[in-house]
Amino acid sequence: MDALTRHWPRLRWHLMQAQQRLGFWGLLALGVMAATLVIEVTLIHPAGVADSLRRQALEAGIAAHPEQVQVTEPAVVERLPSAEDFAPRLEKLLGLVTQRGFIIEQTTLAYSAPGDTGLQRLDLEIPLSGPYLLLHSTLVDIAKEPGVRIESVTLERKAISNGLLDISLKLSVLGVVE
Repeated sequence: MDALTRHWPRLRWHLMQAQQRLGFWGLLALGVMAATLVIEVTLIHPAGVADSLRRQALEAGIAAHPEQVQVTEPAVVERLPSAEDFAPRLEKLLGLVTQRGFIIEQTTLAYSAPGDTGLQRLDLEIPLSGPYLLLHSTLVDIAKEPGVRIESVTLERKAISNGLLDISLKLSVLGVVE
């Protein structure tokens, strides 16, 4: 305590000089840098070391017993229909739409394989004409089909007195590649 009380006036004098040289913003920046250094030393670095040790332990466990490691597909992929069934699924979707009284015009199809997922995607653009009243129930039934997603629906009415809509329906159909 005696050493602290003896050096306290000199320490205050040096702090006042630093404040005059740096100004408010300089002291604030110096405080932020010091706080960042304290956070790095007390929180970030120890967490990184602990994470590295856990990762090494997991890698050692996997290397010791590689036969016990099983890679499984997500449950969603297991429930999806096969990509080979695109044709019957497409017929079912188009049949559902025509049964509801919609007139299908020229349908556009595009196949793609998104990444290394083991899936194939069929993008459909279906221009339709039909009544607004049946559209909601038709879209609900389409959305219930497995692996089918409604991407967008665009409605256009040529005249207010016209009961039929011009509809642009975009769907994506997913299937598992075996």
